Amino acid sequence: MPSRVDPALCAKCKGARRLCGRPACPIAMRIVESARAAALLGKRELQAATPPSVLVGEYGYPVVRLGPVAAPVSGEEAARYEDYRGWWGRLSLEDIIALRASTAYSRFELRVTEARGGGSRLLEATREAALSVKPVDAEFRFEKPPAPRLTFDGVVTPVGLGGLLRDMRVVENPVVPRRVDQIVGDADAKARDAVAELYRAGADNYYITRLLSLGMLGERARRLVPTRWAITAVDKMLGDLLLERVRGAPEYPALEVRYAEYLGNRYLIVLAPGPWAFEMIEVWLPRSVWVRSAEPYVSVNYELWDGRARNPEADGGYYAMRLPVLEHLSRVRRQATVVAVREVTPSYYAPVGVWQVRESVRHALSSPPVALPRDASELLRELAGRLETSVERILAESRILKRLVRPGAKLDAFL
Repeated sequence: MPSRVDPALCAKCKGARRLCGRPACPIAMRIVESARAAALLGKRELQAATPPSVLVGEYGYPVVRLGPVAAPVSGEEAARYEDYRGWWGRLSLEDIIALRASTAYSRFELRVTEARGGGSRLLEATREAALSVKPVDAEFRFEKPPAPRLTFDGVVTPVGLGGLLRDMRVVENPVVPRRVDQIVGDADAKARDAVAELYRAGADNYYITRLLSLGMLGERARRLVPTRWAITAVDKMLGDLLLERVRGAPEYPALEVRYAEYLGNRYLIVLAPGPWAFEMIEVWLPRSVWVRSAEPYVSVNYELWDGRARNPEADGGYYAMRLPVLEHLSRVRRQATVVAVREVTPSYYAPVGVWQVRESVRHALSSPPVALPRDASELLRELAGRLETSVERILAESRILKRLVRPGAKLDAFL
């Protein structure tokens, strides 16, 4: 008899892990066909700017494809092609796809350990552009005109075109903060320490990810890091750094719920008095992008005071939610027991990267709180009023939220 297909397979795979055995995701391929109307560059030579943006692939590791992402404009206008904070709440899913469909991934191949030397002219030019905090104009020369390659990923932002890069020349001076120059030039500092220093100096997670991905941080044995891995690594390292401050802070004074919705994703953040604990509950509704079954797919991961995720295969979404929560608690100098719920609706038909998870949680935490009495019934009513998924289904999968809402219990009793 043929084996039964796991109905949650697509939700687990998210188009990146090929769990179905197909050479490409059929869901993503259908979306590609609708995006091919984007204007093609059709040139072997291109004068353009990078936002700045880079991409390091993971296929073929330890030999990887990497390179800058070019926008079809020059100067400061290129910044809008990777302006995640500026996109939030202003651009629709269609707007983002159209914008990114006209970008070109200018790739070349290297072994990851080649990040240590200075033998690759293309790598050095890519690093020169990536260090800049503002868009950089450059000249790109391809083996042949870039071709459509728009694919969708749950972690990495899509890129519309792809071409083998023969040559690249940065034609204006990058804007590099002096402190960044010092940190990148310190070959004796560990990568974790370099990430922490950049963050303290005011660099955001997106900028730090670029540098880590291109092997510009850490001790002498530096190497290229695929962008998907670097995004998750930076979110985790920065979260761990903030957790050191948060764990010793006073407990959150009240029970609050924060809410945000964007691109067909609903985010509900519960902040409860108690010691640090964090739970992510991710619900993919039927007919949403990766779920083919008639039932929602629910994924749960959590950590307690030790800061160690109980599911060792925690994906980028977990740490992308955790980081803004810890940023918020660090700002208000409190620790809390936190439950972060993400409900993905059918409106989110094409994933555009984990940035929207991170920025949505940031917006939720900057929104006015809904203050609740410290009892389970009020919290359950608030959850039920905000989500399509039944509270019973969520509680059946939860670990921490389940403890918070035991019938008749006060929250303190379980913390």
